[in-house]
Amino acid sequence: LLLDDIFDKLDNSRVEKIVQILNQNDFGQIFITDTNLERIDLIMNKLDVRCKYFMFNKQGVVDETCKN
Repeated sequence: LLLDDIFDKLDNSRVEKIVQILNQNDFGQIFITDTNLERIDLIMNKLDVRCKYFMFNKQGVVDETCKN
């Protein structure tokens, strides 16, 4: 499942609800793109979601961070 930068158009409570729903069901791999690391990190920590962040620039992946 790919959610491409949709959180820019939603408030944090709606984003939290989407993440809760996705975390409760077996969707397999879920890729979420977001330009605001602080927002998505706050939500993932609040909901205690196991995830991995990939940071990109024009050259490609510059950082990987596992959470939980």
